[in-house]
Amino acid sequence: MSSENSITMASDKVIQCSELGKCYQIYENPKARLKQALWKGRRQYYREFWSLRHINFEVRRGESLGIIGRNGSGKSTLLQIICGTLTPTEGTVQTKGRIAALLELGSGFNPEFTGIENVYLNASMLGLSKEETDKRLDDILAFADIGNFLSQPVKTYSSGMAVRLAFAVVAHVDADILVVDEALAVGDAIFVQRCMRFIRRIREERCLLFVSHDTEAVKSLCSHSIWLSKGKQLAYGTCKGVVLDYTRYCYAASSGEEIIITGEQGASQLEIQGVESDLTRDLEEKAHDYEVIATQSNNLEAAQGWKSGDAELTEIAIIAINSKRDSMILKGGEKIRITIRAKTNKDLRNPIIGFIVKDRLGQSLFGENTLTMNKDKPANPAPAGSMIEGVFQLWFPMLPSGSYALTAAIADGDSANPTQHHWAENALMLNVSSSNVSHGLVGAFITSAAISIAKPANDRTDE
Repeated sequence: MSSENSITMASDKVIQCSELGKCYQIYENPKARLKQALWKGRRQYYREFWSLRHINFEVRRGESLGIIGRNGSGKSTLLQIICGTLTPTEGTVQTKGRIAALLELGSGFNPEFTGIENVYLNASMLGLSKEETDKRLDDILAFADIGNFLSQPVKTYSSGMAVRLAFAVVAHVDADILVVDEALAVGDAIFVQRCMRFIRRIREERCLLFVSHDTEAVKSLCSHSIWLSKGKQLAYGTCKGVVLDYTRYCYAASSGEEIIITGEQGASQLEIQGVESDLTRDLEEKAHDYEVIATQSNNLEAAQGWKSGDAELTEIAIIAINSKRDSMILKGGEKIRITIRAKTNKDLRNPIIGFIVKDRLGQSLFGENTLTMNKDKPANPAPAGSMIEGVFQLWFPMLPSGSYALTAAIADGDSANPTQHHWAENALMLNVSSSNVSHGLVGAFITSAAISIAKPANDRTDE
């Protein structure tokens, strides 16, 4: 059967797959392929391999679908059929609107072309005219942020730079369906967070298909999920339930337990012999024996965000309190001090210093500000030229290995209506290693927060 694109459906339904299947003919040798061509179907000299079969689901506008499964399960094949680069052997796939896909590293790029030339090439493949690309070029280049390499051939790019440029184009074509297939795995933490902020911003009004082995990312971004295994659809439904089944399956498989998968099409029932009750409890409990070690790097000068000009962050530092080793190296469970300094360029009525720590997907983990920590008690006014310091003391949390970013801010006002004067995204980066955390919760126990103001010399009076 054929693939039908850009069809007339219900206004909110943008993807519908019905009994979708893809079969490949596997020949033992070239001679068998020749015989098959000569006999023209009267005899069969190949064996069938179904990379997908009996796939059924639909996605509506404003929904995001996570596609999960182990390697070889058919995830990428499914995306290629939806995008129209593969023709299904049976069943139908119906889509509505423009599709922008980031299927694999460098797809759609000519390695001999420069970055700028590939922007126009890729944009035209996604349906933009040259005039439309001209209008969006500055935004695309700013999003990619690869500097002078834009005039160099793409074959000289690192994998991360190629993904930056590809995602920047995809993000600016106003697609109805955005498809992302593990491409962000090679990006640095700052760029991944930028992409995740974009995805979260547009997913409510468009449609997202997201393939990843990172189940936490799938749960964070997706409302629904489909689980594929060896080309079959084992589960389709709300993301939380499908991901939990898949996680239990992977956990049991890695432990060598016997796994039986039963159930009707589109729903999974796992029977993990002898360990099901213990497994469920284990997934819900905190991990232990963390051995968390983190290093940090300051990124304040390159941090994105905004400034009003009335106040500006000048310094951010995290140190381990009472540490006998290098105090800039942090360990899980030890007491730390976060210091954020700023200067005022105009009078501030009630200055507020705050921070928030996010993971590589941009999910907020923990944070605090001096106003709420001090029960909304206002600070003293800070005249222009003052130096402001916010100090937070807390226990460094137990974090899984990976990259984390601290965003800092200085504001003025009260908790109901604060005015942000400098918001610095990813102002300080944390790299956690030597961690045994695989499941569990992140905990941060902030014990105090204080703010002090050093007024300019001409404003001080003798006491």
